[in-house]
Amino acid sequence: MNNVLTTEENRLVKAMNVLGDPTRFAIYKMVCEGQNLCVSEMASALDVTPSAISQHFQNFELLGLLSRERSGQKICYKVNSNELTNSLCSILHNHHKER
Repeated sequence: MNNVLTTEENRLVKAMNVLGDPTRFAIYKMVCEGQNLCVSEMASALDVTPSAISQHFQNFELLGLLSRERSGQKICYKVNSNELTNSLCSILHNHHKER
């Protein structure tokens, strides 16, 4: 099956698998919405530990969906600008508008 998919299609499949987890979906949605939250703030907002948030972010980083920025002692994340992330954020934005 992987032989019939392009590299970008395989990346999309992996991204969809990552976003299939409700916590990761919520994290990605918050970052796509432009909420400027760092790991500790996001952990508090989602009622999970900062280490759990960091582990979730590793999945996003490995796929190139998010990148980290250090702000003093805090680590914050932002959406990488590429075709896949722009499409995913657009879907989330449109879904939010329809509600």
